[in-house]
Amino acid sequence: MNELSLERLNTLMKLRQEVENLEVGGPWSPAADWLETDTHLILLMDLPGVDPESLEVEESEEGLTLAGAREQLDLEGEVLGRERPQGSFTRSLELPREIVPGSGEARLRNGVLVLRLEKRHKTINAG
Repeated sequence: MNELSLERLNTLMKLRQEVENLEVGGPWSPAADWLETDTHLILLMDLPGVDPESLEVEESEEGLTLAGAREQLDLEGEVLGRERPQGSFTRSLELPREIVPGSGEARLRNGVLVLRLEKRHKTINAG
């Protein structure tokens, strides 16, 4: 390999590293699952390390929008590798069933947001 090829290879490797660092530090999207019982929809969202004070849940006819932030831990040491996403996130989810507006109850359990929403049951029309 000549010097020019090695220089190009080094440049490409540095560029790849910079792109990977941008991806990790940018917006992220936490994983979410929906569960259903006879009376409720339950949203589970992985939020370890997210400050509960930063969490926002907005309900609309279209669905839910959740937002928050996971800040970098203030620890000494040089970063040798980074995989954990940080910073702000916003996640919009379509509701799989109709709910009773304003019925949500939220809690954090072992870094998982558990959001219970009462399902709307259609009334049987006897006429």
